[in-house]
Amino acid sequence: MNTRTVSPSERRAIARTAVDALGRQRSDHALVRVTCPASHHVATVYRTEEGPAVVSGGPHTHGSRDFVDTAHHGDSLGSEFVDLIEASEFEDDALPVRCACGARTLSRQELQRAVESHTHTLSLP
Repeated sequence: MNTRTVSPSERRAIARTAVDALGRQRSDHALVRVTCPASHHVATVYRTEEGPAVVSGGPHTHGSRDFVDTAHHGDSLGSEFVDLIEASEFEDDALPVRCACGARTLSRQELQRAVESHTHTLSLP
């Protein structure tokens, strides 16, 4: 799909549908996992029928060893931001992400390079 011709909200809806279609075992489709310097899970890029989709936030943003999802710095954790990596050339390269350490941004181009080079884990600086 050529996502360069759809609006950002339409693209995010397409990404949400594509990620939901992966089902309960979506981790089987993970291409790149993104962590912060404290090793918190920040985002995951999944292989979908619409192309690589990034999912940030959600119920496990602290790390896999945390059993209860509670916010540490007044953040509202638990909601996911889902978008396709490919975007219009008129859009900002930055994708919003967060973890227990706080809000950050991811570069769409950096995620695309990680997918192309088969990098399984990407650590934020």
